[in-house]
Amino acid sequence: MEKRINRVGVGSVLKISAVLGLVVGVIVGIVLAIVSFFNKQWLEGGVSLVLAPVLYGGVGALVNALMAWVYNIIAGKVGGIVISLEDR
Repeated sequence: MEKRINRVGVGSVLKISAVLGLVVGVIVGIVLAIVSFFNKQWLEGGVSLVLAPVLYGGVGALVNALMAWVYNIIAGKVGGIVISLEDR
C-alpha cells in the first residue's frame, strides 16, 4: 500500500531535531573537550562542552524546521514523498 506524505509538522520536526541535536552536540562536545584537554587548551575544552550542544541543538533544530516548512510548500505544489507500507 502506497501512502503520500503531504505535510510534516514543523513544530514536531523542531522538537525532535532539538533533542537529537542536543544529544549529538553533547557527544561532539565531549570529544572536542578531551582533545583540547590533551593539548592543554582548557578554555577551548570548556567552551566546547557548552557551545557544541547549543549549536547542534539550536541551529540544527532551526534549520530542520525551516526545511520542514519549505517541504510543506513544495509538497503542496508538486506532491509529497510516496512511501510503501505493509500491513502485518
